[in-house]
Amino acid sequence: MVQADLSIDRITRSHRNRFTSVRLDRLVEYRENPEWVAAAQNSDAARFVPLWHSRSLLAVSDEGQVAIYLKPGELNHLDAIQPPTLLGTDGKRYFFAVSINDSQREEVLARHPEAQFIDLRRATMDMDAKHAGVLAYAKALHYWQHRHIFCGVCGSPNRLQSSGHKLVCINEECARQTFPRIDPAIIVLITHGNACLLGRNAHWPPKHFSTLAGFVEPGESLEDAVVREVYEEAQVRLSKLRYVSSQPWPFPASSMCGFYAEADSRDCAVGDELEELRWYTVDELNAAVMEDSLRLSPPVSIAFRLLADWYHKQCGKDLEQLVRKARGLKRR
Repeated sequence: MVQADLSIDRITRSHRNRFTSVRLDRLVEYRENPEWVAAAQNSDAARFVPLWHSRSLLAVSDEGQVAIYLKPGELNHLDAIQPPTLLGTDGKRYFFAVSINDSQREEVLARHPEAQFIDLRRATMDMDAKHAGVLAYAKALHYWQHRHIFCGVCGSPNRLQSSGHKLVCINEECARQTFPRIDPAIIVLITHGNACLLGRNAHWPPKHFSTLAGFVEPGESLEDAVVREVYEEAQVRLSKLRYVSSQPWPFPASSMCGFYAEADSRDCAVGDELEELRWYTVDELNAAVMEDSLRLSPPVSIAFRLLADWYHKQCGKDLEQLVRKARGLKRR
């Protein structure tokens, strides 16, 4: 029964970013076919992606974090109001996202004592890219479903349809349809000569710095959002900017659009959102990471990828290895 054509041109995909390698046929044409979905859900090829309080089920192995999928029969009952959401097929299995309650969580952990429910953002550094993408896809839909239980027009309850990809108001006079939403955001690494600019938000953990980012506003292009956010946060004027790649970021529901930008000068000043700004050359970045005066965004983020690619272009070295080395020294 499982069929999928995965011969998609991925040359232009931002495949180096985490959560982008979702090699699934999403089976859009079957979402409105309840008989087909039921047959797939009850087949031996079905695999359920359990989500408990937006956390994913993972186990630790010698190869890093491993996604744990449930087989049919491993859950005593499936929620009739929040039924499994069809994610798609990899040609061998059908993947469904499923919300579980506290008692089901205990059942699942009893069956899988090697696993635990973990925040996906902090658990995918050493995880297979395909499965990280599947879990992120499931988490994004799970968040949207739970944040739109009621109709935004009349306040009546919504009912899931289209195998979890559409919500419909049960009030027949309203019957408003709601589809999954994401919040577009820009994220940009600013450079000038041989240095890059990193900023620190006052609410972040100590020593944490990252690239600048912000949400795109209504009626605004991505490029205009970059220029606006950079000036609002750092009082920096840009001479050039270039789109690089994107990343789904289901924490909770963003799509990050990554850019490089060149500043007119290194003049800068913190705005309302940032506490501190620093320019770093490669040598200064090396020293700050090794002495633990600078902590970067996790390697699963596009913020880290933008910085890592710039770092490699500057010196030919791997930034992730530097971070791992610094962490090893810190633990001694």
